[in-house]
Amino acid sequence: MDAKTTSIIHTRQRVEVNTDPQRRCYDGYHFSSELRWTEWAPLETLPSERIADRLKFWKELNDYAVSERGESARREFKVTP
Repeated sequence: MDAKTTSIIHTRQRVEVNTDPQRRCYDGYHFSSELRWTEWAPLETLPSERIADRLKFWKELNDYAVSERGESARREFKVTP
Protein backbone atom coordinates (compact mmCIF):
# COMPACT_ATOMS: atom_id res chain seq x y z
CA MET A 1 0.00 0.00 0.00
CA ASP A 2 1.60 3.28 -1.08
CA ALA A 3 1.02 6.48 0.82
CA LYS A 4 -0.28 9.37 -1.27
CA THR A 5 1.04 12.80 -0.45
CA THR A 6 -1.50 15.47 0.25
CA SER A 7 -1.36 19.23 0.22
CA ILE A 8 -3.54 21.86 1.81
CA ILE A 9 -4.88 25.00 0.16
CA HIS A 10 -5.07 27.88 2.65
CA THR A 11 -6.89 31.17 2.22
CA ARG A 12 -7.11 34.53 3.93
CA GLN A 13 -9.07 37.73 3.37
CA ARG A 14 -8.91 41.37 4.32
CA VAL A 15 -11.30 42.65 6.94
CA GLU A 16 -12.02 46.18 8.08
CA VAL A 17 -10.92 46.76 11.66
CA ASN A 18 -12.17 49.69 13.73
CA THR A 19 -9.01 51.48 14.92
CA ASP A 20 -10.71 54.35 16.73
CA PRO A 21 -9.70 54.32 20.43
CA GLN A 22 -13.29 55.18 21.41
CA ARG A 23 -14.73 52.59 18.99
CA ARG A 24 -17.05 55.16 17.39
CA CYS A 25 -19.25 53.97 14.55
CA TYR A 26 -21.82 56.18 12.77
CA ASP A 27 -24.41 54.54 10.52
CA GLY A 28 -22.10 51.59 9.96
CA TYR A 29 -19.00 53.69 9.22
CA HIS A 30 -16.04 53.73 11.58
CA PHE A 31 -14.46 57.03 12.60
CA SER A 32 -11.10 55.47 11.73
CA SER A 33 -10.37 51.98 10.41
CA GLU A 34 -7.89 49.97 8.39
CA LEU A 35 -7.88 46.80 6.32
CA ARG A 36 -5.97 43.87 7.82
CA TRP A 37 -5.34 40.37 6.52
CA THR A 38 -6.84 37.54 8.58
CA GLU A 39 -4.84 34.50 9.63
CA TRP A 40 -4.37 31.74 7.07
CA ALA A 41 -7.16 29.15 7.30
CA PRO A 42 -7.28 25.72 5.63
CA LEU A 43 -9.70 25.61 2.73
CA GLU A 44 -9.22 22.18 1.19
CA THR A 45 -6.96 19.12 1.56
CA LEU A 46 -6.23 17.22 -1.65
CA PRO A 47 -3.79 14.74 -3.19
CA SER A 48 -0.78 16.69 -4.46
CA GLU A 49 -1.44 15.79 -8.11
CA ARG A 50 -4.82 17.57 -8.02
CA ILE A 51 -3.70 20.69 -6.16
CA ALA A 52 -2.77 22.81 -9.21
CA ASP A 53 -6.21 22.40 -10.82
CA ARG A 54 -8.08 23.20 -7.61
CA LEU A 55 -5.88 26.22 -6.87
CA LYS A 56 -6.60 27.52 -10.37
CA PHE A 57 -10.34 26.97 -9.73
CA TRP A 58 -10.29 28.94 -6.46
CA LYS A 59 -8.30 31.81 -7.99
CA GLU A 60 -10.64 32.07 -10.98
CA LEU A 61 -13.67 31.96 -8.69
CA ASN A 62 -12.17 34.72 -6.55
CA ASP A 63 -11.42 36.83 -9.64
CA TYR A 64 -15.09 36.53 -10.61
CA ALA A 65 -16.21 37.47 -7.07
CA VAL A 66 -13.96 40.54 -7.17
CA SER A 67 -15.35 41.55 -10.58
CA GLU A 68 -18.92 41.33 -9.22
CA ARG A 69 -18.50 42.59 -5.62
CA GLY A 70 -15.32 44.66 -5.73
CA GLU A 71 -11.98 44.50 -3.94
CA SER A 72 -13.59 43.65 -0.60
CA ALA A 73 -14.06 40.11 -1.96
CA ARG A 74 -10.33 39.66 -2.64
CA ARG A 75 -8.70 36.60 -1.06
CA GLU A 76 -5.18 35.22 -1.12
CA PHE A 77 -4.34 31.55 -1.52
CA LYS A 78 -1.28 29.44 -0.70
CA VAL A 79 -0.40 25.75 -0.74
CA THR A 80 1.39 23.86 2.03
CA PRO A 81 2.45 20.21 2.02
